[in-house]
Amino acid sequence: MPSDHSSNYQIGQSVGANLRAARLAKKLTQSQLANPDFSVSYISAIERGQIHPSLRALEILARRLGLSSAQLLPGQNAVKETSSTYIPLKSEEELELELLEAQIAIRRGSVQQAIAQLPGFSSKDLKPRQQIELRYLLGWAYAQSGQLQEGESVLSEALQLAREHDDYMSAQILNALGTVYTSMHNYTQGLQMYQSCFDLLEKHQPNDPFFLAQIFTNMGQIYIFLHKFELAIEMFQRALAAIEELHTPQNLQSTYWNLFQRHAASDGSLEAPLYLYKYSQLQNQQSARLLWSEIYYYLGRAMLKGDREKAYEYLEHALQEESVLADPLTLACVTAQMGEWFLEQNKVAEAKERAEKADRLTQSSGDSIVRAETLLLCGRSAYAQKHYEVGDVHFVTALKMLERLGKREEFSSQSAHYAQLLEERGATGEALVYFKQAFESQDKIVRYPYE
Repeated sequence: MPSDHSSNYQIGQSVGANLRAARLAKKLTQSQLANPDFSVSYISAIERGQIHPSLRALEILARRLGLSSAQLLPGQNAVKETSSTYIPLKSEEELELELLEAQIAIRRGSVQQAIAQLPGFSSKDLKPRQQIELRYLLGWAYAQSGQLQEGESVLSEALQLAREHDDYMSAQILNALGTVYTSMHNYTQGLQMYQSCFDLLEKHQPNDPFFLAQIFTNMGQIYIFLHKFELAIEMFQRALAAIEELHTPQNLQSTYWNLFQRHAASDGSLEAPLYLYKYSQLQNQQSARLLWSEIYYYLGRAMLKGDREKAYEYLEHALQEESVLADPLTLACVTAQMGEWFLEQNKVAEAKERAEKADRLTQSSGDSIVRAETLLLCGRSAYAQKHYEVGDVHFVTALKMLERLGKREEFSSQSAHYAQLLEERGATGEALVYFKQAFESQDKIVRYPYE
């Protein structure tokens, strides 16, 4: 009896062959078949048998080809191509290294590089575990590039293949799916994915504190979207607790050594976790710093939307914590939010003082949500003092940064706020530009979540 993996492979090959045959019969390129809902790499991966399209994707593609979706399924005019005896082109070590390179590319933000690389693997070369990793990485890359439909389809397939393992890889897939559903504004399903991810991680020790903190942060952001600020605050506090002891190099090194040992003892290759561990050692100090400051950003935001007195007490207390004072980006975040609090109380001088301090702390930090928030505070403080030209420079710089960071919700809301300020000072022409920008951004999020 063939295995599930073998059956999945054969089905994928048959669907892919049928799709390719139908496309060629219609004299369509992969690009013509893909647009506007899919990417060329997604169509290529289906035709190669690397991934299975979702039912919805299959219906869309069949309709474009003038077929029913059933005609693309196995047993319906599948094309059998002649081929010589199959010879693996790459060793197992080479395949492991290439999968690792793709993961590093995604972590560095080079998602298009990973998307171009991953569909080139042959399923015949890969072990079942590697096939799961391939789909996870491809789905993760699609999600990071905004191709949410493709990401959901590939990650769902990866999760189905990984169910029998019930391990760390399954948790990573669940986390990635949670991010996809959140981006689609399907917050209920997003929360379910994150909760399942957390439940699974609790079974495995030692836990990865960075992973736990990221899950809690993701859940906290959903609760903000749902206006459940008390739950959001609880999640961000749990995220901070998860990485509380990782600010010293010794603790960081010890934690990742334990994680390396666990991965090395798993069923996967011994070399890939070693490479990943070496890479993580070079990257995690910066990652920890950014994650720490981002959690404080979202926690402070949630506090400021609730009880103002409690928010002030929280911010005042945070400014006395050694861990906050030791990290310039986190200190800038809390300082800027204190400035925001003063500005809401019409204490412009105090707000300006905090804005200038946060600005000094973040000037060399590069793009980050904290730097963007600092620039926005500088802009609002300048407007409160009627220094409009100075404020305009800060607002425009911050909005461009939010756009680069892919913070679509923040970009939309802050564009609308800037437009209101422009309108209040009589700059109606400029206000219309930013109102339109805010509307188009929000409309795209709601109406076209797969882009």
